[in-house]
Amino acid sequence: MMEAFAAVAVALTGYVVGSVSFARIVGRRVVPGADLSSTELELPGGARIEYGGVSATAIGARRGPRWGIVVGVADMAKALVPTLVVRLIWPDEPFFYVMAVAVMAGHIYPVFHRFKGGRGQSPLFGGLLAVDWLALPVTTALGMVVGLAARDMIVAYTLGQWLLIPWFVWRGDAAGVIYAIAVNLL
Repeated sequence: MMEAFAAVAVALTGYVVGSVSFARIVGRRVVPGADLSSTELELPGGARIEYGGVSATAIGARRGPRWGIVVGVADMAKALVPTLVVRLIWPDEPFFYVMAVAVMAGHIYPVFHRFKGGRGQSPLFGGLLAVDWLALPVTTALGMVVGLAARDMIVAYTLGQWLLIPWFVWRGDAAGVIYAIAVNLL
């Protein structure tokens, strides 16, 4: 019973922490008055797409990479720190996976902003640093190599995240497999 209560408390705390939008906080200062819910991005070759996330990508596109990195690092920290704290408090329980997923869910669907947030890449990376730090460079690099070899930037950008599933299968970590599936579904 106590474990279930702790898991729910961790999930709710993680969701609220994840709902804090550093893109909006920084955006108010560096692009005051701007509507951050839609950003036009220019791709190589001159193509333009509309990006609907309120995130480090949106801030970086509007004010340059320096501000995008500031937001990205803050979003990584908001997942890394609480996930690591939970891992240290309950070293024998999988609650840290719950925290990492909940922060990411709050980031993507923030309760404070009508459930419209970022896409979740920065909190995924931050949480993953606390969950299994080695998975981050290995799966990301492998995904990029495959995507670049295939000349497909979408594959290069997203395959690393999907490779978390076989990574945790290979590690024999059942809770990690559930975590990997959950972050990919989000």
